[in-house]
Amino acid sequence: MKITSHTQVEPRLAKDIRALESKLKTHDGIDSEMYIADNLNFDTTLPWVFTMHKDEELIAAVVSFIPAKKEIELMAVTHPDYRRKGYFSMLENRLCETWEKHKIPSLLYVLNEDSETGKAVAQRRGASYQYTEYLMELRGQNFLEVNGKLEIMKAKADQVDTLANIQERAFGLPGEDARTFISAALKKSNHHMFLSYYQGSPIGMGAIAVDEEASSIYGVCVLPEHQGFGYGKEIMVHLIKEATRLSNKKVTLEVDSKNERAYQMYRKLGFVATKSTGYYQKALQQ
Repeated sequence: MKITSHTQVEPRLAKDIRALESKLKTHDGIDSEMYIADNLNFDTTLPWVFTMHKDEELIAAVVSFIPAKKEIELMAVTHPDYRRKGYFSMLENRLCETWEKHKIPSLLYVLNEDSETGKAVAQRRGASYQYTEYLMELRGQNFLEVNGKLEIMKAKADQVDTLANIQERAFGLPGEDARTFISAALKKSNHHMFLSYYQGSPIGMGAIAVDEEASSIYGVCVLPEHQGFGYGKEIMVHLIKEATRLSNKKVTLEVDSKNERAYQMYRKLGFVATKSTGYYQKALQQ
């Protein structure tokens, strides 16, 4: 068995990972699709994908998402013929050892909510359920009526602090973490960030990541004092139009199950929940 670490996912590896996911869907009847498009981790020099091959066949893969020092999000797939052999544990250990120097306090297992096997594995590792996230896909455009009071413009590289301040106040993110993630995203040609202005002042933002599979809307937020006036919906309408202009792929987004208000707004705009993902957290010993 050969373990390999990756700081980027090359097309051949991406194809092999998708092929392995397809085998799992056939075997388990559960759809799984790991995010492998970009390295948006706060330390882009460290590997974030770990794979195991037997001869030339990919038999297991672990993918991590670490945009801040708060936690590691981990997704994994293992070939049905090679389960219960400790291969997943080997890859998880390699991931944690690689990132150990940053003293990240916790790990989140990201699991399809229909996977009883995955949830059992997480629970055996001492992880506890935190929340569910819904993947939603645009199935029909219903833009409704919007205020039309915002000026929405593509963000520039020198507006990192402005964008980070909005995310810090709207999402409660640490400012440093917000700046690190936004700086990385702005450098990516397939990421498009937008600032929303009301009477000349920036009050909200949103972004789109375009890859071979979808145009994904993310990071939509409005400053607390401007919430409740329909500006979030106005930003979303703009992002949907931009997403369909940038690509003919499906338009998706993710929403926390705790955010019922946003979930209902997305439904009214034509989005349908297609998959639910559970997040199970455990502390890391540092």
